[in-house]
Amino acid sequence: MTFWRRRKPKWPPGGPRSDPFGEGRLREVPEPDEEPAGRDPESAIFEPWESDEFTQPEGSDAGEYELEPEEEEEEDRPGAFRGVFFGRPARGAPDTEAAQPHVVSTILSKKPGKDAARAVALTLGILAVVSALYWWGPPGFAAALPASGETVFERGETWRLVTAIAAHADAIHLLSNAVFLAWLIYLSYGAFGPSLYPWSAVPLSAVALAVTLEGYPPNIRVVGASGMLYLLAGAWLTLYVLVERRLSVAKRIVRVVGFFLVVLVPTSIRPEVSYRAHGIGLFFGICLGLAYFLARRDTIRAGERWEWD
Repeated sequence: MTFWRRRKPKWPPGGPRSDPFGEGRLREVPEPDEEPAGRDPESAIFEPWESDEFTQPEGSDAGEYELEPEEEEEEDRPGAFRGVFFGRPARGAPDTEAAQPHVVSTILSKKPGKDAARAVALTLGILAVVSALYWWGPPGFAAALPASGETVFERGETWRLVTAIAAHADAIHLLSNAVFLAWLIYLSYGAFGPSLYPWSAVPLSAVALAVTLEGYPPNIRVVGASGMLYLLAGAWLTLYVLVERRLSVAKRIVRVVGFFLVVLVPTSIRPEVSYRAHGIGLFFGICLGLAYFLARRDTIRAGERWEWD
C-alpha cells in the first residue's frame, strides 16, 4: 500500500496564494488529455494545486493508486489461548476438529522426586525391621504382632491391624511384597504426595484387614502387606484411568486390564495365602481412588498441560 504525505505546494515567486479565509485555495486542474491553456507542454511547468486529502504536482509520474484499507489485526477470541496453556480448555476455542486442544502432560507425567524415594526406603525399612522382630525377636513381642479375630475383636488389640501389615511370615513373603509395593509407593507418592500414601492408604488398609478378619475363624492369624499392596494397586489404576487423559479412555482401560491380569491375578492357589485380603484390599483401593479424584479434581486438572494443533 502507498500513501502520499500531505505537503505544502511550492508556489512560484509572485504566484497567487490562498488567503486566510480560504479564497483561492483550490485551483481548477485540467483533465490529463487537455493541454493547459497558455503554457508550453514541453516546459513541464504546471500550475500547482492543493487538495484537502493529498497534495502532489500535476503531471507527476506518480500515477494513480487505489488506496487499500489497512488490514485489521486478528484478535484472539476471549478466553482462548494459542500454543500452550494449562488447566481446562478455555471457552471460545474453535469448533473445528483440527483446532481442538489435546492434553500433552498430566501430573502423572512428571518423574517422582527424591521424596518418593525416601518414602519407599522408609516403608521398606519398617517392613524389614518389624519382620525381623517377628522372626527372631522375643517370643512375647513377636506374638503381639499378628492379627486375628480373637485378638482384635474380642481382646480389643486394634494396634495389630497395623503391625500385622508390617510383619511377614518369611523372607520370600517379604521380598515378593516389597518389590511391587515399592513401585506403587514410588509412583503414588511422586504424583499425589503423602495425602494418598501413607495418610490415606495405611488407615484404609487397617480397615480392610479388619473386614478380612470378619470372614475368618477367630483363631486364624494374618500377617503381611499384601492387602495394602492390592489397595494401592486399585487406587493407582483407578486414578490412572481418570487422570491420564493423554490417551483415549479405551487405551487406558486396556492397559489397566492388562496390568491387572499379568501382575495382580495369581498363577497358582496356595492355602497359606489370604486371597480374601487381596480382593477386599483391591475393592477398598478402587473406592479410595474414586474418592481421592472427586476430592481433588480441580487440583489434578490444573496440573494438565494442553496444546493446540
